[in-house]
Amino acid sequence: MSPLASMLIEAQGRVAPALAAVVLHRGVPVFEHEAHRMFDLASLTKVLATTELALRAAEACQLPLDATHPLWHAGLTSRLLLQHSAGCLWWRELWHEGGREAILAAARAEPLVTPPGARHTYSDLGFLCLGAALEAVGGAPIDRLLAREVPEVAQRLTWGHAEAEPTEGGLHGVVHDDNARAMGGVAPHAGLFGTAQAVGEVATRWLAGRVPMAEAAFTQRGAGSHALGWDTPSGDCSSAGPRPPADAVGHTGFTGTSLWMSPRRGIVAVLLTNRVAYGRDPVAIRELRHRWHQAVWDEVAGG
Repeated sequence: MSPLASMLIEAQGRVAPALAAVVLHRGVPVFEHEAHRMFDLASLTKVLATTELALRAAEACQLPLDATHPLWHAGLTSRLLLQHSAGCLWWRELWHEGGREAILAAARAEPLVTPPGARHTYSDLGFLCLGAALEAVGGAPIDRLLAREVPEVAQRLTWGHAEAEPTEGGLHGVVHDDNARAMGGVAPHAGLFGTAQAVGEVATRWLAGRVPMAEAAFTQRGAGSHALGWDTPSGDCSSAGPRPPADAVGHTGFTGTSLWMSPRRGIVAVLLTNRVAYGRDPVAIRELRHRWHQAVWDEVAGG
């Protein structure tokens, strides 16, 4: 049994009740574990949907990366929002504001905590602001934009799913994130559900030339570890492992999901769990991600 499999079997019932994984090398699956189980992808929504829509809007000059938008505070741009350096507050409970439009308006109205571009602060509110502008220029909610602009993604991933693994408190079939749930399960920062197989297929598109401006998205870092939507390894405790490839890019999700890729090596590694079913303490999932993603880099041949 490979270390990739043994780690997941060991983590079953300890880190999370359900775990799934897929590793692809140059588009070919080289490892699978429970690949057809359905999970709440949480913040992987940011890169699998919203980031690609933002890049497509930039390429079409609908929302250029360095242009401002009337819905935003002065000085905000798509680039800064994607890089999590726009100065937006990281998170706030907005579900009590009302429905979808009220939550988007509340996120846009939230005062900035630092000047735009000055500091890196990972922010759900920043992606709510970005999504609001994308919906304004696209003339549709983000789920309809995804179906219209990137049907191959919309056909593989869903917004909620009745067969998804339960999350905290036995929550079943609907998004775990409170703000996204109050938005009807469709939000720029969370809401997508999918299998490890589907996430791997969607992610591989980024390495296969099917996403505009992908190289820029992987390399144009801002004030911190994030490039355009995608994160890069930061520190010895990175979820990418202690010795990730120099070009590694990825993202994590609060429910226990993670996705890391090496564009140069053509490697995509997807790890999905419902770890929040056991509570919100992040220690166990952080340790698993750190070890498992490193095992991927160690096991899968580079190129």
